[in-house]
Amino acid sequence: MPDTQFPILGTAVPPMLGRGAILQKMMGALTKATPDHLQVVGPRFAGKTVLLHELAARLRQAGSPYSAVLLWDLGHQTPGTDALFMQRLASELSSALRGSYTDYANHLKVSQDNPYQDIAEVLDILKDEGVKVLIIMDGFDKPLSNGQLTRNLWDQLRELALKPSLRLVTASRRTLRDLIRNPEAQTSDFWNIFEPNPVRVGCFDENDLAAVLEKMPEWQLAAGAQTELWNASNGFPVVMLGVLNTVCESGGPGAVSAVAMQAACESAFPTISDKLDALWSDCLPSAQDLLRRVLDESSVARAGIAAADADTLIERGFVQTSANKLQRPCRLLERYLGEQPHEGNALVRLFGTDDAYRKNLKGVLERRIGQVNGIDSTLKRYLERGTEDLPDHPSMFLSNVRGIVDKAFDLVWKAELPEKRIPSGWISIWEYNKEGGIDKFKTTFPQGVHRVRLLNLMTGTDKSAPCAAHITKGTFVLMNAVHAFGDFGQHQEGAPIDPGTAYAVLHLCVELSAALARELPLNA
Repeated sequence: MPDTQFPILGTAVPPMLGRGAILQKMMGALTKATPDHLQVVGPRFAGKTVLLHELAARLRQAGSPYSAVLLWDLGHQTPGTDALFMQRLASELSSALRGSYTDYANHLKVSQDNPYQDIAEVLDILKDEGVKVLIIMDGFDKPLSNGQLTRNLWDQLRELALKPSLRLVTASRRTLRDLIRNPEAQTSDFWNIFEPNPVRVGCFDENDLAAVLEKMPEWQLAAGAQTELWNASNGFPVVMLGVLNTVCESGGPGAVSAVAMQAACESAFPTISDKLDALWSDCLPSAQDLLRRVLDESSVARAGIAAADADTLIERGFVQTSANKLQRPCRLLERYLGEQPHEGNALVRLFGTDDAYRKNLKGVLERRIGQVNGIDSTLKRYLERGTEDLPDHPSMFLSNVRGIVDKAFDLVWKAELPEKRIPSGWISIWEYNKEGGIDKFKTTFPQGVHRVRLLNLMTGTDKSAPCAAHITKGTFVLMNAVHAFGDFGQHQEGAPIDPGTAYAVLHLCVELSAALARELPLNA
């Protein structure tokens, strides 16, 4: 086998190929007189981790303004609470400081009661000594995805980041604001410390390809071969490097013709198809529908197209953009899509097996969410996060159902009882009809499960007529069911959760949100 190989996946982080312009931009932003806080954004397999490791290596060299550079992989052993996050941060920072600042490292290592305060004290001392620390947090999607980290944590991180001795770099598949699950956390000013334009990591450009080809000087790609390589991959790293690996493996050094490159693309497809499948599955249905439209029409004008859908396809190399049009779909993606089953009965193809059901029901619910007009933006955010969790992380989805319930009740009370005071006339009627469970309503506005009982009474029982102005009995039934699963999600106690059950709960949440959008006034 030839010596030239481009590692594209594996346990070890491969060396950086290309990306010189992006790296130079980041270095400049982090080494200027007043450095920026940066967020790096790009799809999976784009090379964010490789870029961050190279950045860390460069800034650990002599002459760097940073005396300590911490590269923290949050994708593994992800802290699930505020306390665990800050404890892990203290521990990781302790390790980064150990080589040059042993006393400070030891202080952070034994930090237990108030790690935030200990970190702040160390950063203040480092500032007085003219020392800067860079914390690079890879896989930042993971701590944001569970919705359990609160505004308090983000506010604390902001206070640390405002200290001259600390700069932050985060990496995630989407922008930080798009990833926040906890509605209260959205209001933190932490998100405002980052440069408004994230560092985007997507496809290779021609300069990146030239840098890659310098690593394989024994092979000379003819102009037609390079064209075939671009047509097959549109420059997306994991695809382009996979094809070039096949070129190096398929024959001895020398000239590579267009025909030879076509053959290499075909040969590389089996090793690349699972990556294409993962990238395709990450796309929302609206982006997938847009790609199919480009395939059908060859070229689609960007005017009137949702920017997020177009960007999703471009950053993955699924299409290219020219003259404000989307065109030239990735040829290997075309082959992948062409090999998907095409049975005459679409229902059999999509849902005929348990595996197919689990994989494809997600798309059904995503489209259903998109159909609901007037849905509350916070509820929509929760539902979209739910589709991301399923089918692989049903427990995580159920842990966030309580947030859907709380927001739904907030919307109901705002429309029905804006002063959160139950009319005395309602209570009199319920007492006369001997309705149970109303004693608490006389003194305090109900919380927890008592909210469900109030909504039951408001929408009518076998003893009392409805008194709600907007909400119907059907919506109460949905709320009652979702509330029960919200309680269960908070107290799972290790119980196994089947994805089918989680899908059923998500569907209930979607239809509850749809009912609220139908029944509540728009200005409520």
